[in-house]
Amino acid sequence: MSGFTILSYPTEKNSTLLSLTTERSRYMLPLGGRFRIVDFTVRNSVSSGAKETIIFTNTQDHLEEYVNFYHEDYSEAGHPVRVYPFSQEDPSSVLEAISSSDASYFVLYNGDNPSVIDLSSILKKFKGTKKKGVLIKLKIAGKATMSQRVVISDKKTLVSVVKKALTEKYKSPNFFEMIINMLMHSGIGTSTVDALYWNINSVTDYYNLNRDIIWNEEISSLIYKDRIIKSQIKKEGFAMLDEYGIIKNSFVSDYCYINGKVENSIIFPGSEIHQGAVVRDSIILPFAKIGPNAKVINAIIDEGNDIDERFIVGAGCRIGSEEKFIKNRDFPNILNNSITLIGRENFLPEGVFVGSACFIAHGKAQEYFLTKNRLEDGESIL
Repeated sequence: MSGFTILSYPTEKNSTLLSLTTERSRYMLPLGGRFRIVDFTVRNSVSSGAKETIIFTNTQDHLEEYVNFYHEDYSEAGHPVRVYPFSQEDPSSVLEAISSSDASYFVLYNGDNPSVIDLSSILKKFKGTKKKGVLIKLKIAGKATMSQRVVISDKKTLVSVVKKALTEKYKSPNFFEMIINMLMHSGIGTSTVDALYWNINSVTDYYNLNRDIIWNEEISSLIYKDRIIKSQIKKEGFAMLDEYGIIKNSFVSDYCYINGKVENSIIFPGSEIHQGAVVRDSIILPFAKIGPNAKVINAIIDEGNDIDERFIVGAGCRIGSEEKFIKNRDFPNILNNSITLIGRENFLPEGVFVGSACFIAHGKAQEYFLTKNRLEDGESIL
């Protein structure tokens, strides 16, 4: 078989992850204490022996800048990663990207949900057919499903289908799913393959998957022993455990500072937990800073940056509680189990209280807490 290219397309835009995907693509979501979802996308491609990875994104963020760092890690494999902006209203970039590749075959799948897929075995299945393409249903936990699928197509067939979709202006909420459906009707074959694939359909899903990656022995062993997957989150230097730092049953990544108590939690690179702070059953995303004597329970604290020295959670703040089964009033189906989400660009002042199952949207905390010092269980700042 001649060379092939991986085409990774995005989930259609929606609000199921609230501020986690405000001004950030799913590809750039931190995951598993060390990675971003795109690290899994590129891992699948490199391990398969593909010529290159083409990533379509429907969100303007730092994805292209991030993947540029892969060139050093994968230089020996000669595996370029290209990012193309995609708009459902004008999907012409899809044809542009396919036409610009000299690959003979393309593998198309939804790559902004984390997955571990043996694409090489999928290609072997394709080589055994005389079809111009094949639809592979992913078998997850022993059950094949049409909602997770991979399509292989020769370039001529794929270009023809994409041109037809663009010319006839087919109406569909997802251009890529429409292409797959059109390929199915063009007479391609079908097959199944075992895979790990996680749909993230809520903030609660995101919280639980992060914890599964760390504490589910089967999943953790697979991911952390995988020598192909690479993270480009800045992590220069070791984690520092200071005089008052205590870590119990937690994952603390490189380049962290711990001088408080961390229990049953996941601490991403660059985060800081200062003296007297308690972080329990929580996920602290990259470069988030928790102030002295703050208490964070059952929460997701979204990422900061490595330049801003301000505390995202100020000294003496109380975030979340030990209460169980509380739902957010505005988003009960996607923020529940008492999980509190503090979005990016929020800097909670000293001593404020934020209850369980609360949501603070991107950059909304400062104005609210000018006149108030409490956000009760289940409430949101939108």
